[in-house]
Amino acid sequence: MSDKVLLEKTGDMAALTLNRPEKGNAVDLELMLALTERLAEAAADKTLRLMVIEGRGDDFCSGREPDVPRPENAAQFATALGRIVRVNELLQSFPGISLAVVRGRAFGFGCGMAVQSDVTLAAADARFAFPEIKAGFPPTIVMSYLSRWIHRKKALELVMTGGELSAEEAERQGLVNRVVPPDRLADEKARWIETLTGRDLDGLQATKAFFRDTAEWSTGAAAQYGITRLANFFASRG
Repeated sequence: MSDKVLLEKTGDMAALTLNRPEKGNAVDLELMLALTERLAEAAADKTLRLMVIEGRGDDFCSGREPDVPRPENAAQFATALGRIVRVNELLQSFPGISLAVVRGRAFGFGCGMAVQSDVTLAAADARFAFPEIKAGFPPTIVMSYLSRWIHRKKALELVMTGGELSAEEAERQGLVNRVVPPDRLADEKARWIETLTGRDLDGLQATKAFFRDTAEWSTGAAAQYGITRLANFFASRG
């Protein structure tokens, strides 16, 4: 089993760590497969309240390993891209709260993981980017979800320029929840862990599930579904 991604469980908490610091936690095939396996394990565990996602070393994740062999045909490209979609699905289906803690670079695939986590904390010197267009291809997988988090015009700007966002700008755009000085990031992480630990587990999981499931619904449909979910929630608690 690869040690490029680590998953450690303590009680109802999990720590998921990208463990390739000498490469900026860049993604190669081994890391991608290990990440899929670890996320599947976490997503299947209904007792987990919180999963903290970090990169070991100076970077969260610098993106795709530049020396990864290029697929030779459309079928191989589809297989490789399907692995990214699978990771996104597993992260979104994790029943507890995912908390990304970002230092340094969160580029490409790494930026996607940070953005799609439920809560994202960043050091003030962190940087975010989807630079795929600079390599000559459109980041269509990124575009499939990015405009759910930020305005469509800003999402298009981000992917068609490949430009970097500072942590402060990422916070202004709604991609990051909190930005703190680098030496306070550990304290901010601890504060969030303490806050979420004090919340009812069933309530947290139901809140996340509702927020995820109704993202594309009309207000009226979501409200009616909310009545049903809340009534069932209270009934199940006796």
